Amino acid sequence: MASIGEELQRERHRRGLTLHDAEEVLHIKAAYLEALEQDNYGVIPGAVYVKGFISNYAEFLGLDKQRLVDGYKASIGETIGVPLRRMQPRKLRAHEDVEHKPEMIKPTPQRLPYTTRRERRKKVMAQERITVAVIAVLVIIFLFWLFIF
Repeated sequence: MASIGEELQRERHRRGLTLHDAEEVLHIKAAYLEALEQDNYGVIPGAVYVKGFISNYAEFLGLDKQRLVDGYKASIGETIGVPLRRMQPRKLRAHEDVEHKPEMIKPTPQRLPYTTRRERRKKVMAQERITVAVIAVLVIIFLFWLFIF
């Protein structure tokens, strides 16, 4: 089986890309990309950066980024997956009769597409224009009434 670096380099060559091309798109120094391809992770400052660079580079090349990151983690002896933390149940105080459940975090709403936002804005602007026109007509009627009568 090929190493992570060999796989990255092979795919880059297969796509006809240079390190400079990848550097332009990913904004990762070509020296770091070359170090990844040579499996020389000591050049890159920190394992977190190495994992991020591998993930971004693999995604750019169309490779399975999770498999490559897991391969790197296995090579440095890091556990794969999320470590679970054992929770100790909290003892209830004398005045508490039930435990409180933590609140669920609500997902943030997705932003509307540009066309939908533009259509809503046009509708709001039309309503605003109508409101301003009605107010202007009322002001004119009031002034006419004030000076004529």
